[in-house]
Amino acid sequence: MRYWITILLLLIATTTTVGAPVSSYQEHVYLARDRVLPALVHIQPVVEDYQTGELKKQAVVGSGVIFHPDGYIVTNYHVAGKALRIICTLNDREELLADYVGGDPSTDIAVLKLRLQDYTGEIAVAKLGDSDSIQVGQQVLAMGSPLSLARSVSAGVISTKDRYFSSDYRLPSGEKTGRYNLWIQTDAAINFGNSGGPLVDLSGRVIGINSRATFMANNLGFAIPINVVKEVTRAILEGGEVPRSWIGVHAQAMQELENYFGTDRNTGVLIASIDPGSPAEEAFLKAGDIVLQINDQSVSARFVEELPAFYNWIARVTPGSKLKLTILRGEETYSFEVTTRPLGQLQGEDYECSDWGFTVRNITHQMQLSNQLRDSVGVLVTGVRRIGPADLGGLNRGDVLKSVIRVPITGLPDLIEQYNRLTDENPNKLLLTVNRNGAIRLIVLDLEKGVSQGDK
Repeated sequence: MRYWITILLLLIATTTTVGAPVSSYQEHVYLARDRVLPALVHIQPVVEDYQTGELKKQAVVGSGVIFHPDGYIVTNYHVAGKALRIICTLNDREELLADYVGGDPSTDIAVLKLRLQDYTGEIAVAKLGDSDSIQVGQQVLAMGSPLSLARSVSAGVISTKDRYFSSDYRLPSGEKTGRYNLWIQTDAAINFGNSGGPLVDLSGRVIGINSRATFMANNLGFAIPINVVKEVTRAILEGGEVPRSWIGVHAQAMQELENYFGTDRNTGVLIASIDPGSPAEEAFLKAGDIVLQINDQSVSARFVEELPAFYNWIARVTPGSKLKLTILRGEETYSFEVTTRPLGQLQGEDYECSDWGFTVRNITHQMQLSNQLRDSVGVLVTGVRRIGPADLGGLNRGDVLKSVIRVPITGLPDLIEQYNRLTDENPNKLLLTVNRNGAIRLIVLDLEKGVSQGDK
């Protein structure tokens, strides 16, 4: 009896959780490591930060992976999207400068290109896999520079391959992300600094780009599926950006409401809200409508995991296209024609008014919608420096600056012109008109002592 117990214990000790011999599993780990680690890049960007009310340049740390023999690197937008200078350390520990080619905050992907003119080493290129073929429980490796510890490898499994996050999640630079993709969840250790590094299967193919970690729980990391990355990088290399169409609808999963609306299972997409002034509003679509078809093709979003596919259906058509939407409204079915528009930039350009003690951002159309502003006239205050004229005068982050000493500010060029002119004139006080939560306020900046404000 003891003999058979001993044999059983030996069998358990020499197998992995998926039933493969330890030696076989270890060999696959080595194989995957050797195929991808040479293409791993440690990235040190110098980025601009305007959130504190003054321009700060700071060095951050991230990861990336070379995916093209000409030296193209894929990483996260939140790592290098706002970079002024990018230093990349390759596997041979050589440091090279890289240029920012383009990025897509909606999926948190950016493409860089190494300056290879004086580099005499060999460029290793990682092979990209197929994220549609991955499975829950599959063994994976996460590579990168967690907490600035370069060339690190951690192991785990795929916890789920279609995790959904609300598109209300914002990158550090302020852009919303996640509307157009799901996420691979893994228990392989992903920490800050791993961002942009590859998630690798045991055949040595990249199946995702590490993007998100959390301090809220252990063993929770998230990666962007590589098939999404392929699509985004292709568009960036071809045109420098990812063009998307937009009609201004926000959808909601049908699962909890299908009995109320009386629809069949797996049928239709519920419109939860519509952006004001959008193509959908102009076409007379309404919240509560159910989209049954687009151009005679059935659509469905019974579960939240299906929402990105619906948004992508619209985003991928050429801006200016006419879409025929079949709508269920109450018990009646209608057809509406909607003309798509370009999505446009999510965030505008930043600017520092250093002598006045605050920073602003030009308001794009998407910022107007995200911040629920009446229009895009003016500039958005993104930060107020502590104990500066703006702080003492009562200016708040989120205010929309409408005028300076009664001169209208329609956008960032107007503000820059006024700032340069008034800085030369060096006045003691400035009168600002701002919109705060829909109410107009007058704020006085005392540039010498700083302090008073009043309501209009």
